[in-house]
Amino acid sequence: MSAHLDSMAQPSADPSRWVLSGPWAGAWKVFALIGALGAAGAAFGYTVDSRRFAYAWLFSFMTCLAVALGCTFFVLIQRLTVAGWSVTVRRTAEFFSYGVLALVPLFVPVLMCAGQLWPSLEGRVGGPDVSGHGESHGSISLVTPAYAQEHPPATSQGGGTHGNAEAAPASAHGSSPVEGATNHAGDPGAAAGNAHGSPSLSSAGHGDAATHALHASHELIRSETMAKKTGYLNRNFFYGRAALYFAVWVLLAVRLFGYSVTQDTTKDPKLTVRAQGFAPGAMFLFALTLTFAAFDWIMALEPTWCSTIFGVYYFAGCVVSSLAVIILVTMALRTSGPLKGAVTPEHFHDLGKLMFGFMVFWAYIGFSQFMLIWYAALPEETSWYHNRWDYGPWAKVSVALLFGHFIVPFFWLISRNFKRNLSRLQLGAGLLLVMHVVDMYWFVMPNLALGSNDFAFHWLDAACFCAVGGVYGAFVFFRMTKNHLVPVGDPRLQRSLHFQNA
Repeated sequence: MSAHLDSMAQPSADPSRWVLSGPWAGAWKVFALIGALGAAGAAFGYTVDSRRFAYAWLFSFMTCLAVALGCTFFVLIQRLTVAGWSVTVRRTAEFFSYGVLALVPLFVPVLMCAGQLWPSLEGRVGGPDVSGHGESHGSISLVTPAYAQEHPPATSQGGGTHGNAEAAPASAHGSSPVEGATNHAGDPGAAAGNAHGSPSLSSAGHGDAATHALHASHELIRSETMAKKTGYLNRNFFYGRAALYFAVWVLLAVRLFGYSVTQDTTKDPKLTVRAQGFAPGAMFLFALTLTFAAFDWIMALEPTWCSTIFGVYYFAGCVVSSLAVIILVTMALRTSGPLKGAVTPEHFHDLGKLMFGFMVFWAYIGFSQFMLIWYAALPEETSWYHNRWDYGPWAKVSVALLFGHFIVPFFWLISRNFKRNLSRLQLGAGLLLVMHVVDMYWFVMPNLALGSNDFAFHWLDAACFCAVGGVYGAFVFFRMTKNHLVPVGDPRLQRSLHFQNA
């Protein structure tokens, strides 16, 4: 392989033209200003509502982290497949991947608010209100009739219906007071609430014996579920895993970026061989750390809920959003001059195909998770969709995601001509990037007010997003001013410059 690379023609193009110049040279200052203003607003918001700040900051962090990790994946794939076509666009992905270094200190506020985001780290269950006496506007039952029969709560002095939750009368709408029966009804939340999406408790008063029995059974199943997770959901282990994730991501970003920019100066083809040898093991580490980070930082927000496919769901969003960013940034740099002649419609066509393919993959994974949970109708699993479909604000966001993240861009990008039309491709990438932000918001923010119809967008959400996105963007674009925008020392550069689609 090394001999083959040595025999390839070295880049003959003038590398001095592929540097950040013009208005783009000061782009990092704009991002820095946005980040500073956002940080000031976020700091003030923390003093006003620390819990809202915690969720808003986590949403913003996971949104930017998805772009950084998606770009790391793109670089690894190019190295694994020994790709030549992507050399001129690979450096843009390397810049955004390297930006994970800026996200390390931005994770500190998440750690500061860990007790509010993940009460299980403090030994508390958290999640939705299980007793019906808390501040939650509705609760989600985890009790099935079979479980209530097998684990009857203690009877009262008078016996009778005190020992059997099923003895309670049906609600006014004809549903069983013990929610969680396998009533599909085309709604994954049906197993966690009645057909009208009402709270899971029956219409019986809190003094009713059957209601007390239901509360007892409800608490029992939640405590049993959490007891099985205490070994994983504890503070020290949580911090240790987070440190491991960042150590791996920083290692991957620094090594991949280092191989590439060092080659700009040395023109040593052996660095390409080393990068290719580094990629296979790096991909395994990347897959494991991304998956468990999604489990720890998003799925654990509702600690009794679990989905083994959730890590793949987050990964798909990472790749779609990162490809959208690569398309939008390289297109802007090409239009303004720095990448003119280096990135052609042929490159954008292939990037568009990748983005379209992973968008379909995202929809496939999302539907698979939804379908399997709906079909099984296990109460502890349906709660996640119940919170995103049975309450007004989130039901609308769910529908918006369905259309904006899949249906509309599917028909917009499926045409080969549309992917080769740069203005249309730009619109499609912009839409998917916006919907990625909405998707991350949909992941995180419903946990702030489980079972509530009162949730609304807050200025603190925007402040935190500007803070994290501004700092991340400033770091990335500042790094662009220090290195070439194209890997000028890569032995396959000429192949990429003259790339033609079949």
